[in-house]
Amino acid sequence: MTSGLSAAFAIAKKDIVIQLRKKFEVFSMFLFALIAILAFSFAIVTGGSVPKEIGSALLWVIIFFTGMFGFAPIFLSESETGTLRGLAIAPIPAWSVYLGKVIYGFVLMGLVEIFLVPIISVLFGFSFLNDVPLAIATLLVGTLDLAAVGAMASALTMPSESKATVFPLVYFPTATSGLRLVIEITRIIVLAPGLVPVLLIFE
Repeated sequence: MTSGLSAAFAIAKKDIVIQLRKKFEVFSMFLFALIAILAFSFAIVTGGSVPKEIGSALLWVIIFFTGMFGFAPIFLSESETGTLRGLAIAPIPAWSVYLGKVIYGFVLMGLVEIFLVPIISVLFGFSFLNDVPLAIATLLVGTLDLAAVGAMASALTMPSESKATVFPLVYFPTATSGLRLVIEITRIIVLAPGLVPVLLIFE
């Protein structure tokens, strides 16, 4: 168990270091997020304010689609360099490879969200100050769920010659249920944080 976790963190660290050197995926994700924010703001904000529940939902919609840019190529480097076969025969559990990719995707999205969340909250006029710890926990759990689904979808679609087409078909329906829950929790945090336990009971 310990060796598997160590291997997972080593894989995640390797991917994070490579990404911080290249900065391409983070830049692409951040650029897409900014374009999406501007598009939504132009389409929705027409001289008035956006309802808080809509703004909080847009936050997760933008995070969801931004994640597609980062999660789709998670296994791409191993596929192109041929190191995936080496990982397959390495004396480590298979789940450690998957966990390492989940951690990498989680950190990648976290870097984007550090800038993304404040921008969206200001533009769309909502605040997490009602319950900051619960808001942070919701962001962490929601991002982890998307990273887990994204890593799985990337692994499943890696052998396909049409990865760009197939990946969304796997990613979208698989992530929808978790996405719906975090959208509801975020909406209630913004409007009435005391009702979150009630929502969790009925969900």
